[in-house]
Amino acid sequence: MESIRKLSLLLMVVSCLSSGVMATENLSPVKIGLIHFAPPLSKDMDFTPTLRVLQEKLYPRQVQAKVFSSKDLEQAIKNGEIDFFFASSGFFWRMLPFGVRDIATVVTKEKPQPNFGTAGAFVTLKNRTDVNSLEDMKGKRFMANYETAFHGYRTGMAELQANGFDYEHFFSSVKFVGENSHKLIDAVLKDETDIIYLRACWIEEFEQHNVPLLDKLKVIAPRQGPVACIHSTRYYPNNTFASTRAVDHELARAVSVALLSMPKASETHSWSMATDFKPVDDLYKSLRVGPYEYLRHWDIKRIWNEFWPLVILCIFGVFGLVAHGWRTSQLVEQRTAELTQETNRRKEVEAKAHQLTEKMESQQKLNMVGQLSSMFAHEMNQPLAACTYFVEGLKSLLENKKFDRTSFLYGISELDNQLKRATQIVKRVRLYAKRQATRTEIVQLSFICQDILKTMQVRYSGRVSINCEIESGLIVTGDALECQLLVWNLFKNSVEASLEETDPRVFIRLVRTENNTITLEMKNSGVQLSDEQVSKIGEKILESKKEGGLGLGVAVVKSITESMGAKFMMNPNKDGGLTAKVIFDARDKGSPK
Repeated sequence: MESIRKLSLLLMVVSCLSSGVMATENLSPVKIGLIHFAPPLSKDMDFTPTLRVLQEKLYPRQVQAKVFSSKDLEQAIKNGEIDFFFASSGFFWRMLPFGVRDIATVVTKEKPQPNFGTAGAFVTLKNRTDVNSLEDMKGKRFMANYETAFHGYRTGMAELQANGFDYEHFFSSVKFVGENSHKLIDAVLKDETDIIYLRACWIEEFEQHNVPLLDKLKVIAPRQGPVACIHSTRYYPNNTFASTRAVDHELARAVSVALLSMPKASETHSWSMATDFKPVDDLYKSLRVGPYEYLRHWDIKRIWNEFWPLVILCIFGVFGLVAHGWRTSQLVEQRTAELTQETNRRKEVEAKAHQLTEKMESQQKLNMVGQLSSMFAHEMNQPLAACTYFVEGLKSLLENKKFDRTSFLYGISELDNQLKRATQIVKRVRLYAKRQATRTEIVQLSFICQDILKTMQVRYSGRVSINCEIESGLIVTGDALECQLLVWNLFKNSVEASLEETDPRVFIRLVRTENNTITLEMKNSGVQLSDEQVSKIGEKILESKKEGGLGLGVAVVKSITESMGAKFMMNPNKDGGLTAKVIFDARDKGSPK
């Protein structure tokens, strides 16, 4: 019986342990982001003691901490990738628009007050007798960590601004070395700069590590205060631990209790609550950065808020000018009455000259229309022929006892499209005559090719084998109708040329190439051609081997490609037939018309 009782007790213990392991596995880890501080780390920057406490208090839940650069930590907060973060009070204040909340602020023996834990020091060589005050630094060379560093740059610039200096034009040169503050020390010791900026207590921490600096360097305009280190600036809240919007309220409460219950110790840090972040807000406002970046730019709302009395005065001034202008115009009209007759005589002369000019321009337009009429007669034949084809197809459908409504509606739609195309060609003739043709439209070349290909496949169904490779979304800049004429002529010429042999085949290809161009290629079967024969194609205008043709197809293609800045080429195929290719410049942005 005793052995059975012990075995039962053992099974209960194992069961409890197993349940605990399963519960632990179901808990997601607590993720903490730590901003990268320049070494050596102060007691108020070393998060290791706090991390141990959190791991102990939140057990069995895992607590993970990761060091981020300022930029990466900001992105992680915006994306909701972390639960908490530890950074400067300036960084925390910049993150307020993204739903963060301060939980605790670190305190140490040297910085016992959470509202006054951050300061900075302007440092130069100890033997520089010419630099003893902030004003003495004007026009000198300056170095700091990086432009967005709260500890390592912005607190110092706010001090200059608060003392009446324009920090953006204060130094003769400003350079940034990144997060490695050791480079700042080396730079000032090697006379590569006159002034450097360090966070308060940085020099003292080196002294504690037996690296003497105070015998070589000095702090400019030192002051006394709550921070027990040599510094040059006013004070801001110390480094802050905050939660993000992704944190559950119970977890935030547990973490707050764990931090605020940490005992105070002389060799490490503890946590308290900062109650005044207004100095941080004032800093950003004076520097016009972070949440006050908009102060560097002007819009209507800001102009009204800051200068509304002056705006009202300007409005009254404008009304006064308008009234004065109206009165002046009345006087001018009275004085100019005597000049009316002379003006009328001049208008008569100008009208006659204008009439003569219009006659000359009309004659030039008539000549131009005469030159264009042959080409557009050729182009009008294409949609009209397609209309005839669809009309015949519709008649056949109506005569067929098995009436196919879908095919009938398709035929009506395509007939309407061809009539619209014919109307566009007529409008284009008028635009050419009026010199109004433009080639700046955004044209969806893929859609044009697919639309014309559909017509060709129906028209030559059972007569020609048409294969294609058309990449979608390809856009060019040009004239929509000219692009349609270009593609139609290339398609039609390739298909008709292939009919000269017993097994007609056409391959159509529209793709984007590696050098950001678009290639339209038509390859058809046919009779064997020499290079000389290919070069003479399209040379004789108004002559065509095809019945009813005008010989303008290739001429139209060449004319349009030249006007668009595209390249057109024709080459004979080894196995017979011809390959025509047009290379366009690709257009990446915009929407097709």
